[in-house]
Amino acid sequence: MTAVPSGDAIHPFLKGNFAPVTEEFVSHPCDVQGQIPEELLGGQYIRNGGNPVYPPEQGRHYHWFDGDGMLHGVFFPPDRNSQPLYTNRHLATPLLTMTLLLLRSPIPSIALLISPLSSLHRIVIAIIQAFFIALRARMGVLSVANTSVIWWGKGLGSEAAEEDMVEDSVDEILTGEAKQGDHRLLATCESGPPLEVRVPELETVGWDRLPDSDGEDLGVRRGKWEWWKRLGLSRVQEMARSYSTRLRCLTPRMCDILSSIGRASMLYGRRELTWDVPRSTRTHTILLNLPLTLAPHNLFSRHPVPLIHFDRTLPSEFVIFPRLLRTPETPQEPIRFQEPEPSLIFHTANAWDEYSSEELVAVNMLACRFKSAKLVYAAGAVDIPKVEKQFGTDDVVRLHYYRFAMRDGGITHSFPLTVIPFEFPSLPHDRSMSAAKFVYGCTMRSGSFDERLGGAAKVDCIVKIDVEELIRRGRARGEGKNMIPVDGRSSAEILSDWERGISGPVQIFALPEGWYAQETQFVARAHGSTEDDGYLLSPDGTPSTASDAGSELLHGTFVHASRIRQQRILPQPLPPQELLQDKLARSRMQHFVSILFNRPTERDKSKIEKAVLAIMWPAAFGMLALALLETGGHVLGSFFEGSSVRRSSADLWPWLLLVFITFIFQHRSRPPPIL
Repeated sequence: MTAVPSGDAIHPFLKGNFAPVTEEFVSHPCDVQGQIPEELLGGQYIRNGGNPVYPPEQGRHYHWFDGDGMLHGVFFPPDRNSQPLYTNRHLATPLLTMTLLLLRSPIPSIALLISPLSSLHRIVIAIIQAFFIALRARMGVLSVANTSVIWWGKGLGSEAAEEDMVEDSVDEILTGEAKQGDHRLLATCESGPPLEVRVPELETVGWDRLPDSDGEDLGVRRGKWEWWKRLGLSRVQEMARSYSTRLRCLTPRMCDILSSIGRASMLYGRRELTWDVPRSTRTHTILLNLPLTLAPHNLFSRHPVPLIHFDRTLPSEFVIFPRLLRTPETPQEPIRFQEPEPSLIFHTANAWDEYSSEELVAVNMLACRFKSAKLVYAAGAVDIPKVEKQFGTDDVVRLHYYRFAMRDGGITHSFPLTVIPFEFPSLPHDRSMSAAKFVYGCTMRSGSFDERLGGAAKVDCIVKIDVEELIRRGRARGEGKNMIPVDGRSSAEILSDWERGISGPVQIFALPEGWYAQETQFVARAHGSTEDDGYLLSPDGTPSTASDAGSELLHGTFVHASRIRQQRILPQPLPPQELLQDKLARSRMQHFVSILFNRPTERDKSKIEKAVLAIMWPAAFGMLALALLETGGHVLGSFFEGSSVRRSSADLWPWLLLVFITFIFQHRSRPPPIL
């Protein structure tokens, strides 16, 4: 079964600017046009994204969310006269090691798991194969760490003083000591714990497992499991349980690690809860329990549905509970908010508390909301189910506002801010968890982030939204759910107004023709006077069909020089890490050797092969027998005549080589199938 549109054998996210990168560079000098702002000096801009080492064969399954994680970073030396240095490295995960050995990814593509055309036996075989490969290789984590990067450390926002006080006290309770200066870069993915990376060289350190609330890490805890749990999927798949301590007492942005697809298993007090974790305020965590399900029993339903399925019978649920627990033994009961209409949210922009007379009355959230799951299928270039096409007509992802009342447990306001498509939101780090005035994001002159994304539609506009003004206007319309956007202008109308000197709450910067952008990062000016006084960082480029044109990037961050100086000191130096091009060369050699020594005794052959072998096989042994007779004659003659046997050996070796080549041709193995 093919997973790509007819007439196009290459997946849209495997060609052009999205083609995988096959070389790594370390501290490669960059050319500069213009002047580098002083706020960037000594810092590093880092992006993460999927970059498959061995892309699937043409026509095989692939999804935008697949691919081995690769970091791309630009380091700005403290000396203004020095050139910025570019570094890109694959993240050295166990899955990458297995991929290099097998010359293919050992885990099934997300596209296979979501395709409505995938058969039950194909999915089961792919999952079982991945399970036993992981079990035999003793891989405790099945993660490619390809989604985002987060700089973890204290004092990263306006709430630093409060955060340090609370976190140090909880750390002392749980571990007996407070951690100081323990900053690090974490590469993340929904399928496993974070992976620590050293900056600026972007070297992989290892899985980041801080002790849980009882002082044990996952390795110790797993050793105490019952025998049947050790044989289950939990043995080879460490989910996000290592976040349970951090969600309570470390930086609130750690709550952004898990997406609305991955299931987060976290310890809340003495009870275990299972939800999705996308966003926090200063006092509470908002868990998104959305209808995009990962359920094995889907395959055995009366009308089989994909393993990953958007279940329209389920509502959109938001669960809110305290983030900072002073007394873990007596947690506050979570408050559940339900919206009957199913929706899908991949990225949240911000969340903040709302007070009245020093009493918390509401929690506010901004998120990029879809009303269907068309994007999930489009990003894998698979057929979109009819029901999603029906409910997803004119589905445009928009920046959506929610207000959750903490007193009565209801959603008092729910409405989109603008009519334009809006994704990959960002805002200044020091405004996170506060009522920020501006949010930045990506949009397009035309189209939206749904079916067109399956054709690798690219972002050609950057957006700045005055969310404070639009929320004020929207709330003035009254309470309840209102799906009419507050600002009803299209991208073209907003650009036209801007050219005519008409300002508004939405500003769009259109990139030059042929240039494209991705998620932005805001870096504030050192002595800025307003919230929006700073710089936006975003990768951009022009389309290219070259093999080294570049790979897709997902999420990133900018690490300031002061934070890099606080990076934790490793207990011992890291061993040298090979570059990708060296790994690939060794990988192919290992595969060639395996063909010689791990070949099957029998396999199906074509009629042409059988005819050629019918002649070569007996002819080779016949000529070898004649060579042996001739060599034997020369050897015997040498004893009686004293002549050299060098010529006899030279006569023998060509026939030995012919037999060897024929034997390899007879028994050579085919490449392993890509599921």
